[in-house]
Amino acid sequence: MFANDRWEMRDYPTLIETGHAASHGITQHQLLNSGRFLRILPGIRMDTERLVRFRTPVWADRSWQRDALSLRAALIKHPGTVAAHALAARLYGWPLPPNLMNDQLYLCSADRNFRINQRRITLRRKQNLVRVNWYDLPLLSPIDTFIDIGPDLTLRDLIKLGDASVGNWHGAPQTQLPLLRAEVAERPQVIARRHLLSALELVRETVDSPRETDLRLWTIAVGLPEPTVHPRVRCSIHREVVEPDLGYEDEKLALEYEGDHHRQSKEQWTRDIDRDEALRDSGWTVLKVTSRTNYRLLEAKVRQHLGLPLRDQANKQSRQLDD
Repeated sequence: MFANDRWEMRDYPTLIETGHAASHGITQHQLLNSGRFLRILPGIRMDTERLVRFRTPVWADRSWQRDALSLRAALIKHPGTVAAHALAARLYGWPLPPNLMNDQLYLCSADRNFRINQRRITLRRKQNLVRVNWYDLPLLSPIDTFIDIGPDLTLRDLIKLGDASVGNWHGAPQTQLPLLRAEVAERPQVIARRHLLSALELVRETVDSPRETDLRLWTIAVGLPEPTVHPRVRCSIHREVVEPDLGYEDEKLALEYEGDHHRQSKEQWTRDIDRDEALRDSGWTVLKVTSRTNYRLLEAKVRQHLGLPLRDQANKQSRQLDD
């Protein structure tokens, strides 16, 4: 199962079971004292000088590669298991809160009698386990991973994770929103079903990044109308269709989040300029949002453009109506 063709071959250390080191021509003294063979899990060492190549997504960072290597090591000791919960989510490239961005290995087995007694491994058992092959790694399916990890996330974090699973952050969607909603609603014995369904009500397709999700949820939190994700704007002068991050089509207002990569990549910077020019030529106003944006001022600008009262005025009017 691949989201798209955005992968490349990268080097990883060769994994060796300590009990089978001799078959690789390695003595126990070399294994334990040379500094070349680093311990990755109990009974498993990695040979830092002998490398093997594996398919890897182009967006993968060092932590992704660490997780992938650790999973392969765990599979040597526990064949038949699959990555689950936070480990699967990290390997799918989904955003997680800091407390789950760690080196804990979550594995899942269909065998209810199976046990693992290792501090770094958390075993989860699932009778009807659905396994997928993700960059040559066995993972719990995206839908099962969403259901598995959902009860342990806040509503906001779960929405961000859902947006990533059905959006375009790291390539094509890994699952479909209608199917995800149906499985959560109809599958028997779903833990925290109401929590998961509440998140899915606010999950949107085609989202490109967690920052887009944060920006959209911010508009809702401050009482603004929810903007459309990637509205399609046909620009007659440029003869193309552009899609801002978020937009209010009727009022022709676009919200664009710009992360550091927008400034660091000349190609991205050029595309941003061309997109903004096309929008403005079509009568749209473009508001830029960065990590340093004053959101109170941004809210005032959006309210003014939409013809809405400022929040203090709206609250005052609401209190007058209640009196």
